[in-house]
Amino acid sequence: MKTRLQCSQIMKQKAAVFDKHFDVREVSSYGVMEAAHYLRIPRTTIRDWVSGRHYHSNAGVRFSKPIIQVPDPAVKLLSFMNLVEIHVLDAIRRKHDIPLEKVRTAMNSLSRQFPSRHPLADQEFVTDGLNLF
Repeated sequence: MKTRLQCSQIMKQKAAVFDKHFDVREVSSYGVMEAAHYLRIPRTTIRDWVSGRHYHSNAGVRFSKPIIQVPDPAVKLLSFMNLVEIHVLDAIRRKHDIPLEKVRTAMNSLSRQFPSRHPLADQEFVTDGLNLF
């Protein structure tokens, strides 16, 4: 049986032959439970950030869109880049106590200026303790 590293190396070698733009960091490899274990974040939190969630409000049932984009939404496996984004998002939320809506606003603004599949991993953020820039 091959290890994850061996499989990853084989996939990278094969893909390099066919696609010069292959990035092994984008391969769907991690389940939500595995990511929760590695990052020490509740699986329900990761699931909500990746799949979105329904919640009740005064206006009825609403849906919060996913904040993390997985490589293949049908599979729901996370890439290494997704793990980096989740780690950054968790730090923003817990260490700096920034509300998720402010994170979304900052990400949307940043995405308009610097398009990226992984804005939390690709861009630097600054906070004043209340907002995210």
